[in-house]
Amino acid sequence: MSRFSRIHRNERGAALILSLLVSIAVAAMALGAIMVASGAGITTKFTAREAQMQAAANGGLEMIRDSVNHGNFDSLLPLNGFTTLLTNQPVVDAYGATIPRTTRSLYVGRTGGRTGGAATAGQYGSNFASALSVIRDDRGAVAARRLLMSQESWSKFAVAINDWPGSAMYGCNESINGPFHSNDVLRLWPSCNPKIVFAGKATVVGTVQNQVSGNFTAGLQTGVAPIDWPTPARIALMKQFAVDADAVNGDYDLLSPTIGSHTPGLRIEFLYIDANGDGISQWDEGYMRVWESANTSDSALAYATGRRWPSVPGGTTYSQDPNMVSRNCGAQVRMNGTVGWFTARQIYDSALAYGSASNARDATRWALSRGVTGTRRSPLDNVPPTDARCYLGGDPELYASTHGTGLTPPPAVTNVAGSHEMGSWRARRTGPHSSVSARADAAYLIPLGKNPNYKGVIFVTGDVAISGRLRGRTSVFATGNIVLADDLLYTIPAGTQCDAEGDIFGAIATLNVIISDNNVQLPFRINNTWYGGFDDTPADEQYNMFFLAAGDGTSGKGNFFTTGLAGVPGPQPVSGYRLNSGSSNATALAEECGGARAGCIRITGGLAMGKVEYYTFSQSTSSNSWGFAEAHAYDKCGLVNPPPYFPTTGRFIENRYYEVDPVWLNDKGIANYFAEIRAQ
Repeated sequence: MSRFSRIHRNERGAALILSLLVSIAVAAMALGAIMVASGAGITTKFTAREAQMQAAANGGLEMIRDSVNHGNFDSLLPLNGFTTLLTNQPVVDAYGATIPRTTRSLYVGRTGGRTGGAATAGQYGSNFASALSVIRDDRGAVAARRLLMSQESWSKFAVAINDWPGSAMYGCNESINGPFHSNDVLRLWPSCNPKIVFAGKATVVGTVQNQVSGNFTAGLQTGVAPIDWPTPARIALMKQFAVDADAVNGDYDLLSPTIGSHTPGLRIEFLYIDANGDGISQWDEGYMRVWESANTSDSALAYATGRRWPSVPGGTTYSQDPNMVSRNCGAQVRMNGTVGWFTARQIYDSALAYGSASNARDATRWALSRGVTGTRRSPLDNVPPTDARCYLGGDPELYASTHGTGLTPPPAVTNVAGSHEMGSWRARRTGPHSSVSARADAAYLIPLGKNPNYKGVIFVTGDVAISGRLRGRTSVFATGNIVLADDLLYTIPAGTQCDAEGDIFGAIATLNVIISDNNVQLPFRINNTWYGGFDDTPADEQYNMFFLAAGDGTSGKGNFFTTGLAGVPGPQPVSGYRLNSGSSNATALAEECGGARAGCIRITGGLAMGKVEYYTFSQSTSSNSWGFAEAHAYDKCGLVNPPPYFPTTGRFIENRYYEVDPVWLNDKGIANYFAEIRAQ
């Protein structure tokens, strides 16, 4: 017992040590909890401060966008440099209270387009701008945010109208396949059943006439604010971007011999050429060639756009045989023992040399009508003609030396003094481009994408006719009329590739956009009977494009219409084309589309009209229905990647946001930063 008691007494200090250890552990845990709580508080404060600074930066970006949208964006967005809106100014919160120890600086400037440089993508120089908001506090913290803004393009609309003063209406069989906007009213035909379909949202500043005739599947909003319409002065600014650095006022800055005419003396034909021969269509394999009339005589202008010939020989009348001696139309025949493709003028002159004027008329009629009308006359052999066709002026198919080759005929062939002074294809000013140097006609092929200086803009002072097959991204601006002389198609189908390597085209006219009533697109009389099928697409005229006919607010300007009146030589600014006398051959009847005797026009893209005073088709139950029926389709690429420099609404919208490293920004400097993003 005494031993046990002694041992027990020796362990009384262990409890004290254990208590001390437990106390230390508890204290450490408490201290740790205090430290964690303190760190969390500091982190929370830092996170809250960071969020506050980022919110202040984002708020500054919206202040910039609002300033640009509601002010004069030209003054805020110089072509070079940037604008400082605020420098180290106090920041207020949503309640108007000043945030302590915080300042904000705001900057805005233009941003380059897809291929680099200050002017590659849109609104009168650039349709991109960047807003930069920098927030600082007194402890040295900095938050920097950038907003890339893009201007809303008029190509976002399937149909856009500025002024609708006339009585033209949408017919019951029509439809609008994308967004619609009118700065004026919207007129619909009464009591339509089925209704006129508006597949996209419709916005109208004024009212809708006969609204019950419309089926607005994506909604209708009336009483909206008007959108600023592009002015001729704005369009004129595009000339600076059509200058090729290799040749001032060169291949893309063109002067037309006419202005305000429906028969231009200048026409542009677009071509796709597989330049490297690999069988694959690249985005930069687009070219164009430019035809210039020798003068402004009726014959030279009629030849350029394939219009009915302005004069006919004795013994016939213009209303009976407007193309008796046409240099644009002809057929494959055997003449003087030689099989070849000959124009009506060649056939007439050759037959006249063998006999009377009556013989010459019969020979020409027989050839153009594929042997149906008239009697074969010398020097034509008794072999039915084939391939009766009409072509625009200068087409390789019109000349024996280039027929069937596709090669551009030289001036020595197209502009022969004393016999055929019609005009010539314009040679490239800096010589043949290396990509097509192996072709015999390389001198006349002007590259688009393969020229690194090409900005996507072709500027025409005056009127221009357009046609062909486009490869690439291009816009034509004209201070006069743009005339649709024949089909204009993309190489890559419209709406299938909206990126930088797809095809898209803009046609922007200060005056009007006009469908040419020429031999290529419309029937014409042969011996007082209507014949058609003189085009490769007899039922339809197809135009892949977004067009804008700006006008200047006065009557007769800013319209989209067809010129011409059957039996009357020369251009007529009337509302369509009428087959109002004479019988019709089956070939002419085959051109009908939706009751329209001239066929259908199919614009795949978008239509923007400064005025609606004329229309392309007047429906009638009689055989005198006239004009083109409209069967348009919307190309969604106009919304996401508009044609180069296509006029915009002036409204900037958010594109994307960027975090900017404030240390890097401080080292680079604001001026250098804007210079860098302007070149992207």
